[in-house]
Amino acid sequence: MLTGVRTIIDTKSVGVRAITVVAALALLVSGCGNDDDAASDGSPTIMATTSIWADIVANVACDGQAEVITLIPPGGDPHAFQPSLQDRGRMESAVMIVANGLELEEGLEDTLEAVEEAGTPVFHMADHIETIGFAPGMELEHEGEEEDEEEHHGGDDPHVWFDPIRVADALLPLSEALAAQGGLDSGALSACVTKYRGELVALDDEVAGILAPLPHDERLMLTNHDALGYFANRYEFELVGTVIPGGTSIGEANPAELQELVGLIGQTGVPAIFAESSHSSDDAEALARQAGVDVVVLDTGSLGPSGSGSDTYLGFMRSNAQKIADALG
Repeated sequence: MLTGVRTIIDTKSVGVRAITVVAALALLVSGCGNDDDAASDGSPTIMATTSIWADIVANVACDGQAEVITLIPPGGDPHAFQPSLQDRGRMESAVMIVANGLELEEGLEDTLEAVEEAGTPVFHMADHIETIGFAPGMELEHEGEEEDEEEHHGGDDPHVWFDPIRVADALLPLSEALAAQGGLDSGALSACVTKYRGELVALDDEVAGILAPLPHDERLMLTNHDALGYFANRYEFELVGTVIPGGTSIGEANPAELQELVGLIGQTGVPAIFAESSHSSDDAEALARQAGVDVVVLDTGSLGPSGSGSDTYLGFMRSNAQKIADALG
């Protein structure tokens, strides 16, 4: 349920430079808890990095047990988000932070570590989910940085929320952390987990039903970046290529590789390129024009706007599945 979820937009973080001191102070007050790390109604404040995880947390802490706020603004790209000093204050005011992990929030890594060292616990969802690796050649790339494979989970795909059963399996450890670190009632959390887990299992069946008319030899996807690995793994799709190489959306498309994709589209008969609402689709549009296929925009790293039908995690998964089924059917 969405009750208790509050998304707070930090205009400085989304590129608006002209902001008055008064407005900034007002935003800071609205975003932070009070001195005892609780919301104005006395409930604890839990911060989630993305709107997707905020909705999931609110369903685990259902019936208003906590106020859940979102760090990255609606439509924001978790790979590219850079926190402000104001964000740092908001993070420290929460009693607990729920992050994705596996370097999804690349620009937040240092801040999350610093906030945790300062005493605010950080729960990484991906640490409690059975992960999969990227397809060959799709690993996360960090310019000028040699990654230690063991330290960074061997290049595991961080986009874990695209499998509702994996999310369901992580609800119990999340509830245990909310009880132990966030001070929430374990009995009430247990009831919420049971209810929401049932909804996620039903969601998985519904998504499978939406996709059922697609023959397996037509379940081919060409995406903006490699964000749909868990979706493909769960629902038996093949990812044939990406516009942006690597598992992060902050890379750049390579003209030579784009030309290769034109040939790939011709060979496979893929009818659409799946772009993302949280990232520019310019390269995908140019590729689609050259290849004579459609561009279909999915929500990937963020829920959709209010009233869009994808403004909850359940709606997000249904909406994306329907768009994929329509594009490939």
